[in-house]
Amino acid sequence: MEIKRMLAAGFCCMLLLSGCSSKKKVVYMELTAPEERGLNLVKITDEASGNVIGGSSSKMGTDDYFYAQKRVSGFCGEAAFQWTTYPNLAVSPDGSKIAYIQRANNANNVMVKNASGQGTVTQRTFRNVLGGFCWGKDGKLYFSDNNRPNYYICSVPAEGGSLMSQHTTGNVDDSFPVISPDGKKLYFTRWQSNYGPSIWMLDLESGQLGSCTQGYNPCLIPGEENAFYCVRNSSQGRSEIWKVNYVNGTESLVLSNVNHGFTNPVLSPDGRWLLVQGNAKSGISGEQNLDIFAVRTDGSNLTQLTYHPEADFCPQWGADGKRIFFISSRGNEEGWYNVWSMNFLLN
Repeated sequence: MEIKRMLAAGFCCMLLLSGCSSKKKVVYMELTAPEERGLNLVKITDEASGNVIGGSSSKMGTDDYFYAQKRVSGFCGEAAFQWTTYPNLAVSPDGSKIAYIQRANNANNVMVKNASGQGTVTQRTFRNVLGGFCWGKDGKLYFSDNNRPNYYICSVPAEGGSLMSQHTTGNVDDSFPVISPDGKKLYFTRWQSNYGPSIWMLDLESGQLGSCTQGYNPCLIPGEENAFYCVRNSSQGRSEIWKVNYVNGTESLVLSNVNHGFTNPVLSPDGRWLLVQGNAKSGISGEQNLDIFAVRTDGSNLTQLTYHPEADFCPQWGADGKRIFFISSRGNEEGWYNVWSMNFLLN
């Protein structure tokens, strides 16, 4: 493999030329972009210990526009860009630990590590996790288990014990689990090929199961029972953030932009901000990629937080709302993903 240095917009990068292909791949080796000054980016994991599962993105094809509303992929039709949306990162309720998905023993499994990056890594699942999971206040990790030919929501204790519980069944695909603060209700996305994605609720005490609304990526709102933020893909091939109360039927569009699609909403501890991931054109590479954005819960003050030409996925708040954890492929020759953290500087 031939390696050639380039300088683009004051940004140091590496150009890797594959010996078996004429296609050129640019790998950006700098850890931060110029616009990210003050964020205090910290690398939490290391690619030497394994490959963290991040996500993927690609150009939209003709068929993608047609099927966008029936998919759980993020889309921006204007930019002809799409991406995966599984939340592959979670933070413990007290903020002391993180959980992420890593390739281990020929399968994707959930790992737990101190949020500081210090100490050992503990493998908490021994299955094949599809992607998309959460850390409940009940001390359990809820995840989508790849139990072919379908995906079911399961849970394991986050920090000890090996007992796994399966919560959903059937000839369907279930993912994106989130658990209510009291641990009594499990929300998740159910995908069916004929209908597309919809958000369901399982009452863990009574076993009652029901469909709530169309969409995916549910984000619960503390203090507003029966309400959540979610993602819906519009007929224009654009991913938008909605707020829905599935009991009284109220729905409002929070965030939509002709130049961007937005997915993976997560609510700040103080309830004032949403983090989302969305597409943006890099000022360094000139290409569309994924970055982290923040927006007020009323849809105002949309602010791009990351600008690196490599992909940034899966934002999650630290417990105090002053730090953000995310997954990024920045800063290594292999293009592998790692977990990073950064300051949140907005008021």
